[in-house]
Amino acid sequence: MIDYNLEKDEDLVLNIKNNNESEKSLQILIDRHSGLCVDMINSYVNKNNNESLRSELIKEKDYQIYISALKFNPTKGSKFSTYLGNEIKWKCLNIHNRNKKRQTIPVEETLIDYFSYISKDAEQTDHDTFNSIIEYTKSHPDKRVAKIFNLRYVIGNNNSVMPWKKISKEIGMSIQGCINIHNSTLKKIKNKIRKENQ
Repeated sequence: MIDYNLEKDEDLVLNIKNNNESEKSLQILIDRHSGLCVDMINSYVNKNNNESLRSELIKEKDYQIYISALKFNPTKGSKFSTYLGNEIKWKCLNIHNRNKKRQTIPVEETLIDYFSYISKDAEQTDHDTFNSIIEYTKSHPDKRVAKIFNLRYVIGNNNSVMPWKKISKEIGMSIQGCINIHNSTLKKIKNKIRKENQ
């Protein structure tokens, strides 16, 4: 019997790409490289100004390791850990640059801030926005939409959003599948809000 703990990163990545013991291989990569991910996030995201973003990125590290494994090309000559570190770095820098240019808060961040940190004296509009988004998902013809938004924002996880890994287990879909449904719905909600505000 193969001891996957003794396998090189590159072999574990190949297992994930070939769907061969992919869960086990991914878990070993997560165990090996979670520290690296957290260090990179802490280096590139200011804890004082962006605590909710930093916390969210740390929660999503397992997903980032999975995506990096799928994208990793061993023929380019770099180690997986180097590639993963660079992917995390660029993700953090891209988010930082995008947030600097953006003047409005995207719906996703509004929901995270609302769910995680709203206080009793917060503006009624935040409450209304949150409720209308949740109501919209309940009336969506694809029942998975309501489940995903309910798990992520209403049920959540320890006073924050529920990580994609948990949601995917609850829904019985891949992490990427859940994210695709979520992002596609968010796009529709943003367009709906934009039209209503014109």
